[in-house]
Amino acid sequence: MAVHKPRRLLPGARIGVVAPAGSVDIAALQAGVAAIEAQGFAVELAPGIFQRDGYLAGAGAERARDLIEFYRRDDIAAIFCARGGFGSIQTLEHLPVDIGNHPKLLVGYSDITILLNWLRARCAMVTIHGPMVATDLARGLSARCAAHFWDLLCGRVDRWELALGESLRGGQVEAELAGGCLSMLVTTLGTPYEIDTAGKILFLEDVGEAPYRVERMLTHLQMAGKLDRLAGVVFGDFTECHGDGPRDVRAVIGEVFAKADYPVVLGLAAGHGAENFALPLGVRMRLDGERATLAMLESAVL
Repeated sequence: MAVHKPRRLLPGARIGVVAPAGSVDIAALQAGVAAIEAQGFAVELAPGIFQRDGYLAGAGAERARDLIEFYRRDDIAAIFCARGGFGSIQTLEHLPVDIGNHPKLLVGYSDITILLNWLRARCAMVTIHGPMVATDLARGLSARCAAHFWDLLCGRVDRWELALGESLRGGQVEAELAGGCLSMLVTTLGTPYEIDTAGKILFLEDVGEAPYRVERMLTHLQMAGKLDRLAGVVFGDFTECHGDGPRDVRAVIGEVFAKADYPVVLGLAAGHGAENFALPLGVRMRLDGERATLAMLESAVL
């Protein structure tokens, strides 16, 4: 299936903000909106963005309705997610695949991992694993992270390369990037929405998971066959994933991928850490296990 790239953001474009998962803090959302407007874009909030059902931003069908409306509106150039939390998977049964006829930028991470990979798999749409409105943008991005983010979305760069931290397995591969938050990906296993990792560079990150939980989830992916036919693996931040002893996340990853015949590299500044570099899912990337780098090889937008 051919990949549908969204159109680049043009000056003054209208960005829709949705809450597909957790309920949203008003002050944090306003701060994030101000950061977008400071870049010269208009912002429109989804009708249901302030709905609240405990920790959820309203019912799953209502959250899906806001997404569908913004996809089908020609005046909405891109869709940014307000925050993660939990709940994106509850929208999937309500999303028609024909929203793929309206490719546009969808940006988010954490629980939004579910939507990013569903849109790539079912709608053949390039998506962006990147900063969210009421979290990262509200707090403020580092100068280099902000430049990377807006240059990517506005199509000002068609290639870039990020230096990573440590290579565990060598080799060089070119393939699409897939993945996101490890704990979210594991929840899709055994469902109609489970991630297809074959031939992909798998990106994994997470937050607040003890090493034994990370090992349990990686083992689950391994037993489900999701690590068998990979092109490579790149690990982002595992923030606040501390243990009580020497068996830390680094040791766990080293053991799980000790016999991998593809590149395995750590240290990508993406996810829940101090910096969250935007990553396109669905375009050609190069993972270099010799130099410990990840490169985008083509523009993510038209």
